[in-house]
Amino acid sequence: MRALFALLLLCVGGGLSPLGWAQDSAASPTPDIRMIFDVSGSMKANDPDNLRASALQLAATLLPSQARGSVWTFGSQVRNPLPDGKVDAQWRRRARSLAPQLVDYQQFTDIEGVLRDATDASGGKRHVVLLTDGMVDLPGSGEEKRTRDAASRETLLSSLAPELASRDDVVVHTIALSHNVDRELLERISQATGGLAAVAETPEALLRAFLDVLERIVPRDQLPLEEGRFDVDDEVENFNALIFHDEDAPEITLVGPDGERYTRDDHPDDILWQDNPRYDLIRVPEPQAGEWHIEGQVGRDSRVSIESPLQLRSDSLPPTLYLGFDVPLDAWLSREGETLEGDTLPEDIRLRGELRGLDDETLASTSLKAGNDGHFTGTLPAPEEAGNARLVLNADSDAWTRERVQGVNVVTPVTATLNDDATQVTLEAQHPRLNVDNTQISASLLGETLDVVPDDERTWQIALPEIDPDQAVPLDIDVTVTLDDRSWSIALPVLRLNPEARIGVSGAEIDDEGPRAEALPDVEAASQEEKSDASEERNLTTMAGALWDKAGDEWQALRPQVEPYAKRPTTWVVFAALLLALVVLWTLRQRSIRRRHRRRHEPQV
Repeated sequence: MRALFALLLLCVGGGLSPLGWAQDSAASPTPDIRMIFDVSGSMKANDPDNLRASALQLAATLLPSQARGSVWTFGSQVRNPLPDGKVDAQWRRRARSLAPQLVDYQQFTDIEGVLRDATDASGGKRHVVLLTDGMVDLPGSGEEKRTRDAASRETLLSSLAPELASRDDVVVHTIALSHNVDRELLERISQATGGLAAVAETPEALLRAFLDVLERIVPRDQLPLEEGRFDVDDEVENFNALIFHDEDAPEITLVGPDGERYTRDDHPDDILWQDNPRYDLIRVPEPQAGEWHIEGQVGRDSRVSIESPLQLRSDSLPPTLYLGFDVPLDAWLSREGETLEGDTLPEDIRLRGELRGLDDETLASTSLKAGNDGHFTGTLPAPEEAGNARLVLNADSDAWTRERVQGVNVVTPVTATLNDDATQVTLEAQHPRLNVDNTQISASLLGETLDVVPDDERTWQIALPEIDPDQAVPLDIDVTVTLDDRSWSIALPVLRLNPEARIGVSGAEIDDEGPRAEALPDVEAASQEEKSDASEERNLTTMAGALWDKAGDEWQALRPQVEPYAKRPTTWVVFAALLLALVVLWTLRQRSIRRRHRRRHEPQV
């Protein structure tokens, strides 16, 4: 009965959606969110379970009632099954009913057409969320089709994206699904318009990517969730726990600080609980202060968002970070809109900034220092790996904790593109401050230095010598930047020439069964390094075995003298310290090996 009552509230309730986000005062007061879903035929394979419907259902639940929303689909035709309207109970019901239209597949992929239609429709500040698994693919055949596809792609990059950026009322966020997607196109459109370019390598990652984009549009504070546990302080007015899990996972249980247990089918009427095959979303008003925890499977991307008069705020966190460039951070705390400073700040307050990978590994971190105006500032070290990550601000004291988490896309500051006949490479500055005056580029091919010639203010050209088409070779490109009285160098990802060749630069034949990209680095050097790794590991194993046998012999001889010391606590403390040191050394060794392996499998550009 309680579950039925909650469902009725969800369907017919007015005002703020019972499970919706609180509107962030730093965001637009009436965000206009336009969700675009690819329905081309390739989606049958890349999203076989139609997780796009789950993503749409999640958005329909989480979007605040102040927002406006619309849903678009595209393939060879552009459709608008849910026109722009205020996000209310009726709009949410209509959005949830659109699942069948997301599997009404079409043949082609007209990205330019749907972006024009969705952005031209009137409105205020528009956030366009484009989800696609492919590349520009227009009707036609033969050379005519290839020309049309290339022209549409070029129009997107050189005309439409700059036009949208100049209007300052459109932000395009993109979600790339599948390995065949034109990631460069999506990243450059998002980057030009100030949006996030997210990547879902698998259908299961689609919900995470979609949520990262929604959190960019409507940011809010969170509580750290560790091993299914989170601490609620007495200033939290309510919390939303979004718990991801496998489709066949057992039912989860929410446990309060007093030990009270709540489930999907057994909870008070004021707790609203929405379940989905892949997630549960639970809203708890006026929660008891203390430690709450989740019993059951808690997926990696689960999170707990809150509404509270005490809030963590920051300048707009950039959606795009660049390899080699530090990230300045500025954050502050506010209570009911007023910045806390001086005596109003707790004495034990600590603020940190972190860059975390999607697996929650910390990639970079820094402490933020307090200023006289209540702002905390610091500089996050430059990211070292391209891809999706999360920028995290954390504020904590002995009494409470707040986090602000935003998805980011880490890209190279300069892109390299090989022309169709492999005779020339075009380099283009992506970082907004780079140009031919402050950026010097060098390139080498098999030890030979190549000329890098400026083409215009932000592009360079490299003429390539004739290369054996049966040999895969690397083009190394280094960028030296001079900005703000500082100079530093950045190595771009290696550009592979003739990536489909069966012969690597060492002359070794490439195995058909392995990924093509793995054969592209210097095969001979990589092989020697792997042999060294394997030999070193065999030596360590042999030595460990010999030491173990020797220790056994010595133990039998020394046992009568050693046993009295084993009863002393200090003996075990020393033993534990030695064991910990061995574990740390072994771990560092394994990380070193993994890093070398990662460097061998560089991306194909």
